[in-house]
Amino acid sequence: MSEPVKPEDFVAVEYALGLLRGEARARVREQLESDDRLRAAADHWQQTFAELDMAEPDSDEALPAGMFDSILARIDAEGMQLPGTRTRRAGSANWREISPGVMSRVLHIDRAKNRQSLLIRMAPGAVYHSHAHDADEEAFIVEGDLSFGDLKLGAGDYHIAGASTRHPPGRTIGGCLVHVVTSLSH
Repeated sequence: MSEPVKPEDFVAVEYALGLLRGEARARVREQLESDDRLRAAADHWQQTFAELDMAEPDSDEALPAGMFDSILARIDAEGMQLPGTRTRRAGSANWREISPGVMSRVLHIDRAKNRQSLLIRMAPGAVYHSHAHDADEEAFIVEGDLSFGDLKLGAGDYHIAGASTRHPPGRTIGGCLVHVVTSLSH
């Protein structure tokens, strides 16, 4: 496996991919004449990216199925994410059923704050049981509809249930996707 891209190589990568335009590209081209390290890095990345072009010139061949996802997985595995960040890819989601018609996916766990960030997907007609909250529970409706008793929520609505509160069962008519931030004990 190759080494992760270091921040100082980003310019070489951008140059090799043709992402730099105008004055920025001219400055790098000028630097390439005198900076052996930058020239070597740019040559390395141009060769690496050239190997990805497996199709014959003027061919209508598509990349093999799954190649793009494989490339993204390798980039993530090699540390290409932004420093100090974490990415969860939709294609690698680990959904689990928490009740009939209700699936959850953990996005992030912060044990120090006893908080977790989840996606909840409810199938049309699904009901999620009533429960109490030991800490604030935040819900943002990404898509669909969700009701707690007479409270009707739709896409773009935000709802917070405070600590020591209890709400009626959550119900959806057409299904929904909800981003929830809640305590780990929930």
